[in-house]
Amino acid sequence: MKQSKRHLLWLWFLCWFSCAGLAQEPDKMEWTYTTRPNDSLQSIGERFLAPNRGWDALMRYNSLNDAWSLTPGTQLRIPVAWLRHYPQSASLLNLRGKVWLRKAHTSHYVLATQEAKLEIGDEIKTDEGAALVGFADGSELTVSRQSIVIFNTLTHYGDTGMVDTRLRLLRGKMQQKVTPRRGPASRYEVSTPSAVAAVRGTAFRLRATSEVTVAEVTEGVVEVSNATASRKLYKGQGATVGSGSAFYEIQLPEAPEVSASAVYNAAPVKLSWAPVTNATAYVIEVFKGDGKELPVFSQQIDAPLVELPDLGNGDYRLLLRAVDPGGLEGVDTEVRFRVEQKAEPAQLITPLTGALLREPRPVFRWRLDTPTQMSSLEISADPQFTALYTRTPFSSISSAQAERNLNAGEYFWRIATLAGGDDFSYSESRRFTILGKLDDTHVIAVNYFEEKAKVFWKSVANADRYILQLAEDEFFNRVIEEQQVEKTSANLRLTPEKTYWIRIRPVAGPLYSSNFGATQAVRIEP
Repeated sequence: MKQSKRHLLWLWFLCWFSCAGLAQEPDKMEWTYTTRPNDSLQSIGERFLAPNRGWDALMRYNSLNDAWSLTPGTQLRIPVAWLRHYPQSASLLNLRGKVWLRKAHTSHYVLATQEAKLEIGDEIKTDEGAALVGFADGSELTVSRQSIVIFNTLTHYGDTGMVDTRLRLLRGKMQQKVTPRRGPASRYEVSTPSAVAAVRGTAFRLRATSEVTVAEVTEGVVEVSNATASRKLYKGQGATVGSGSAFYEIQLPEAPEVSASAVYNAAPVKLSWAPVTNATAYVIEVFKGDGKELPVFSQQIDAPLVELPDLGNGDYRLLLRAVDPGGLEGVDTEVRFRVEQKAEPAQLITPLTGALLREPRPVFRWRLDTPTQMSSLEISADPQFTALYTRTPFSSISSAQAERNLNAGEYFWRIATLAGGDDFSYSESRRFTILGKLDDTHVIAVNYFEEKAKVFWKSVANADRYILQLAEDEFFNRVIEEQQVEKTSANLRLTPEKTYWIRIRPVAGPLYSSNFGATQAVRIEP
């Protein structure tokens, strides 16, 4: 029964609101056009009138005697209902997190994409995400998390500059910056389950549940109505509006007074301000540049001071407002500042200059005196670093290994430092040498012919020659022959019925070390 009464009350409210605005419906409104040189009724009709209206109707409506000459400055009255009008889509300018879009006349949601077009009847729903919507006249709407918005009307009256935009906030929070309305048919209106907010150019915030709507005006004037009252709210005023007769006007908290530097050369940026009377919290939003973006940082805090995260270099706009005990948010203070962090060179630790290293992936260590800066290890084959062998991703750690094994040879290493996302610095460079170690080899075959034996062994990468030793004992205390060959085979002359032992060591340049491989017994049978 209670729900039925509430439903009837809401229907009565809609009827009341429609009747209250009857005089402003398009079929009762007129738009005035001031003629210019070279204007004619024909050109004006082609430019402004709907296809089913001709210029002769303008002549009769304005009681003109001469259709072929118009004096510049003549005031032509044109019924709004006669004007050319068409739907004008809105655009999703920016998204953060998951935002869902339900197109008109469909029942399922899809993930919204940036620059997607919003048509009449479309609905967007934010879970933990947020969306920035742009309209054809430059108005902007920010939809916060856990919100549902339906786009009921998106009408554009051609070259007249008049736009009719009507939205429905089912639940959640939205912030609007509305381009000033021009002409009698211009409208920007938001309805909620308990109220209607109409504006002609302003900035305001709305929060809505199924029972209550909270309006907060930060610029201009907003007319807020429910089933029993309609009141104008000016800058610095707010209201809590119920679906019944509840309508409470409230003075919003004053804008905080913030003292901030124009330029910050180090992160993090710290701000403080004098406490606002009766404020229990503060809301901070930081935007990068003046573009159409969502906040890069947003937070509600209890104390009148904040330490912003590492924002990166660039221009920023900060909005700060107080929150009263009832949760109403006040007028914003805007602070503009620039972050200009300078990268500082890292201090190299190990390896030292001229170090001889046997590991193919040695560990490099350095020190950064500024913890917010990031660094990257660079290794090059030349001191000018024109032939980079490896470069690690920028990170906050101060040690790293080469991303792949280093071949034996001479190299140079240094540390690139990054601050603020766009300022670089480089440390001194150090020379080091990687000493390689050749793999062991072993005999793979021995062919015997009379008193000769031909020995074959496995080739080794980077070896340019091999040393073969022949001994009379398996411990190679009595080496009787040593050959240095470039191939992977050698001929030996052996005494029949006597056992010998052979072993092979690969050899390369001075940067490589190597060992003899496994021993192999050889014997010529009679």
